[in-house]
Amino acid sequence: MKLPKLKLNMNVKPLLNYILIIVVTALFIASIFIALPLTEKYVSKATYNLNTKDKAYWSQEFIVSTEETDAKSLNDLRNIFYKRLKGFGVEEVSTYVENDKIRIDVTTTQDKDLVKELISNKFEVKIVTRKSDVNFDDSNNTYAYMLGTNYDATQWDRSDFRNVYITKLKTSNGDYANFAIFKLWPAGEEKFKKFLLQYNGISIGIDIDGFVTPHVVDNTSQIFAIPISSDDPQQLKVMSLLYNSGIVKTNLKIDSQKDLDVNVPTVNYIQITLGILVAIVVLYFYLFISKTTSSEILLKSLLATTLTISLYLAFLKIFQIPVDTFMLSIEAILAIMVTRIIAEGKDSVFYIELFLLIVLASVIFLGNGFISIIAQDMLILTALSKLCLVISAWYINKVKKI
Repeated sequence: MKLPKLKLNMNVKPLLNYILIIVVTALFIASIFIALPLTEKYVSKATYNLNTKDKAYWSQEFIVSTEETDAKSLNDLRNIFYKRLKGFGVEEVSTYVENDKIRIDVTTTQDKDLVKELISNKFEVKIVTRKSDVNFDDSNNTYAYMLGTNYDATQWDRSDFRNVYITKLKTSNGDYANFAIFKLWPAGEEKFKKFLLQYNGISIGIDIDGFVTPHVVDNTSQIFAIPISSDDPQQLKVMSLLYNSGIVKTNLKIDSQKDLDVNVPTVNYIQITLGILVAIVVLYFYLFISKTTSSEILLKSLLATTLTISLYLAFLKIFQIPVDTFMLSIEAILAIMVTRIIAEGKDSVFYIELFLLIVLASVIFLGNGFISIIAQDMLILTALSKLCLVISAWYINKVKKI
């Protein structure tokens, strides 16, 4: 007796859609919950409090004197200081030439010692060779190899290299260590190779402000690199900036430094978060009753706005990224505006996005202080807003089909 065959025509696609919608909805709610203030009071296993920078700021004035006091030398040095400090992430930098000296005002959360290092170092780089009358093997003078006075100058200095790149390279014992790689200008490559050929297998040195790092020449190597003892990322960043922010041609010293009052605005994070939530509700309620926008676009932009701000805040909280509370309020308002503009753009959305990209990129490279930082954050928020608009449209479409 044959048993009848059972045919199962179960369509699992709707079930998978239900599960996907549930998972995505849960993620949306989780991001909103994390973004809300005081979340840490309700979650015992994780810390989701916002890591603010408000109390970490300090402000000082540095007065720097130089041997050369002509206007060009002072302005060139002032620009080098500015490039060093801004490259290090100092939030507010102001430089002035006053009474044949340079005044530098900084307001920042960066390490004080490293900031001072960027200001106090001339960082004059020269390639030197050992003096023939100095005994570098003298056990009574173990630091002879470090002193610049024990070396003869050569024709090669920092100006002969287009940049100095710091990276990890494999050492002879198989480990990795940090090295400064000197990259020549193309016109000087052959001449430099001939120079090194004279000292193949011999120790020469790289003199930086009178202190020498020995280097045994190996003509089989394709690069010219010297070891760096530090593994600290911040210290490496400082060294890179000292190498590459410009050549200081005059001796300098810090005559004085004094503390200044910190004038960084602060806001109450809890109050501003509630204020933003109220603003979003009021704005979209007004748009709904005024019927100036279709309900579909309105719903999509509302969901995208909420997701953009929630995901951004959740990311800052989870990874404990230090933030300025006063900038968060500005960025939230701008994010609401950007999301609305892109959502309403329709056929012109490409030109709107291109315009925003050009404006933000210009402010990042040409702006100063907190304006430049806000522009950097807004570049991230604009990309996140575009992504959230796509996700919102997909999500709403899926929910409608249930």
